Amino acid sequence: MARVDLGAIERNAQRLCSTLTADAKLCAVVKADGYGHGMVPCARAALAGGASWLAVAAAEEAVELRAAGFEVPILVQGALTRPEARAAIEAGERHIQAARLRLG
Repeated sequence: MARVDLGAIERNAQRLCSTLTADAKLCAVVKADGYGHGMVPCARAALAGGASWLAVAAAEEAVELRAAGFEVPILVQGALTRPEARAAIEAGERHIQAARLRLG
């Protein structure tokens, strides 16, 4: 079983943020359950290190992050179906962004 050093994730985010221009923001990709290391703890560590937003692969992962209390913008890298997009809008979601919308 792999162990993840959450302190290292936080420090890496800090280091990356220190190299960004003033108007740039760091997005932490935490899809696939934080690549098998736990999406929620990895997201918390990255945000503590200065990341401003998160990215996931699927709408379900964004829902899980919201349920865990995350309020930062979330990019869903996979396509959203119409029902997923509609459900997000009806739930009052204003921060989930989709890379593309599957219309068919």
